[in-house]
Amino acid sequence: MSASQSAATGPPPVDAYPSPPASPESVKVVGRPAAPREALAIANFKLATDFSDPTERPVTPEEDGDARPLTPAASTACEAHEAESAKEASELAIWREALSLSGMECGATRKDGQSCKKKISTKKRKSIDSTIMLLWIASNSSLQVEAHLDDLAKLVHCHYHDPPPFREARVRHWMVALPGGPRMLSVQKLLRDILGGRPAKCTAIAKKEGKPCKNPIGNQDWFYADETIERMIQVALEPTDKDHPLTFLKTVLQHHLLCYVHQKWSCKQQDEWVARVNRFYVACQAELNRRNKDTAMIKEATAREREADHTAHDGRLPSPPPTPNSKKVFGDPRTYWNTTYETSEWKILGAGDILDEGKSAVDEIREIAQQSLNTAGDKSESEVYDGFVYLYKVAGNENLVKIGFTTGDVTKRVEKWKKDCHRESVVLYPSPAGTAAVAVPHAHRVERLVHAELAEHRVRVYCERCKQQHKEWFEVSAERAAAALEKWSLWMRGRPYDTRGTRSAVTWYLKASEAKRLADVANFLKELEAAVAAAGTAK
Repeated sequence: MSASQSAATGPPPVDAYPSPPASPESVKVVGRPAAPREALAIANFKLATDFSDPTERPVTPEEDGDARPLTPAASTACEAHEAESAKEASELAIWREALSLSGMECGATRKDGQSCKKKISTKKRKSIDSTIMLLWIASNSSLQVEAHLDDLAKLVHCHYHDPPPFREARVRHWMVALPGGPRMLSVQKLLRDILGGRPAKCTAIAKKEGKPCKNPIGNQDWFYADETIERMIQVALEPTDKDHPLTFLKTVLQHHLLCYVHQKWSCKQQDEWVARVNRFYVACQAELNRRNKDTAMIKEATAREREADHTAHDGRLPSPPPTPNSKKVFGDPRTYWNTTYETSEWKILGAGDILDEGKSAVDEIREIAQQSLNTAGDKSESEVYDGFVYLYKVAGNENLVKIGFTTGDVTKRVEKWKKDCHRESVVLYPSPAGTAAVAVPHAHRVERLVHAELAEHRVRVYCERCKQQHKEWFEVSAERAAAALEKWSLWMRGRPYDTRGTRSAVTWYLKASEAKRLADVANFLKELEAAVAAAGTAK
């Protein structure tokens, strides 16, 4: 190397390793390190077979910046990052095990008491880990821990078990199982637990028998009782000037723990439930008093600071205390809650998630159509009976439609739903409303096929009134839903299923000609649409 080249190159970086003694320039070989003789042979072979520009020369290690080893500082940072990642992975594994999530299964407790084994989508793994890591924050309050656990339950529970009651049970279980020992429940839950579970029957004492009333409590009274409990807890924890006193709210709660008969006149309630309600009321009042005392102390301290500040700077006298509000007069506990029909938006639990992962609507249509008809004795499950398919919507959720079937009267079915869920419904199919519906063969199978066709638009909603999940709602126009009902009803009237009898049972199977048509579902649906259009023209 000439003196000019040496000056241009300059001294090596301060963090570079010492250079070895000068050696002959070698050819850079990509791949595994070669022995000296092997390296020379490879270099000679490459030079002999290299047809590139002869002016180009091989890159030396000194010229290749990537060939330099990591500096001690960079190596230390890399090792620290790897150690931190390993520690995080180990901690996550411990928490997944404690939360029963190592196997990536739903894990919710089913109605039969067994743990649900339905697999969690691997796509949720990152979100699950992120939510678990939120639980590591030391400053989390009990309420925040419960909120994070509820979010976790929403992620891991399958579509059968993500309604609030299942999540609530899982959160309580997790609060005990968390690494580091059980966590204290929030004040909200502790207050709620004082009442215990719901009473199975009316809490009144029957006058004639002198025994507990055996009448059930209506769905709407359950709803208003729960709402009153939540209101009392809210008043205890976050009181406002507009709140009704807890004494009045207690009478509202007692009213909605009665059946429709004992709500009409005053009656004696069972001692057990009188004691429960009183304990709950006393606990709420004690919490309210404590918070009011804390608030008063803060206000008093703030007022003293302001008074001292005004006196020192303005020389003005403090304002007199405000005149106390007059005592409010409250009405009848029977009329405390607005009992008109519900018009709030549904709480959407999930959308387009009924189908198994990787399964399309076309696959679902073909699979359902090719199945033998269900011959169960229960008419709500059987697909053999004739029946009626219907379509309706409710106020406050105009973008959603309900698609169902019944083997009975459509009007009676819709009225029952209106009573249970306390929502006014508008029937859209059959149309016009009040028109005599025409029965369709195998109505339940028609409903299932319509649901399959519109699977991508299906939503699951939770009803606070009946405390149930509803899975037959669709975010689709009424016109499209009605067209699907017409299409599959027309196909079913063509009797695509036949029977094959044995001594023990009768099987309904899809005819071979129809199975052949279903090989191409897209074309099959076009044929059905054309048939519906032709039938409409012929009318």
